[in-house]
Amino acid sequence: MFYDLSRTLSPRTAVFPGDTPVSVTQNLLLQQGDACNLSSITMSVHAGTHVDAPRHNSDAGLGIDRVPLDALIGLARVVTIAVQDAITLAAVQSLDLTGVARLIVHTRGSDVPNDVFDHDLIYFTPEAAAWLGGQGLRLIGVDTPSVDPASSADLAAHLAFLRHDVLIVENLCLRGVPDGDYEIMALPLRIAESDGAPARVVLRTLAQD
Repeated sequence: MFYDLSRTLSPRTAVFPGDTPVSVTQNLLLQQGDACNLSSITMSVHAGTHVDAPRHNSDAGLGIDRVPLDALIGLARVVTIAVQDAITLAAVQSLDLTGVARLIVHTRGSDVPNDVFDHDLIYFTPEAAAWLGGQGLRLIGVDTPSVDPASSADLAAHLAFLRHDVLIVENLCLRGVPDGDYEIMALPLRIAESDGAPARVVLRTLAQD
């Protein structure tokens, strides 16, 4: 069984305040006598469900076209953390992360509609992010637009994950996804030297013995 965690992109997709909105233009239309339907799209690479490249927070970091694919594909654990604001050090230390390299965090963010930007989004404290990175995580996935507060100027959680080489996947939707272990496939578009890219993110249930 598959779960598609990707949010649908459209001109109604909420983006970070001040970021480039999603715009879709129909360049050719069969209904107008053209040979095919052909569209173009303009958007931020951080709109909708996306993967942050290390380049997002460091000029010396890898672009999205060079991030390791084996970090984006493999076993992952989905956990629900029921908080209203910050995911703290105590909250993550209470998790069972035995053997976990990819952690997907389900919060109330999954219930926010695609066309609404949650200014009070759930975020990680820098201490929580650093501790998770120290556990050997390779990927952290969240159902919010950022791992930092929307008003953050220093992006401390992003930087904490970066120091531990943890890739960040943001703006997932985990409605209806039970907690547990899955195989994840989180593949961003291969955009040269980009600081991020939209991604189709899918979970597959594990085969039962």
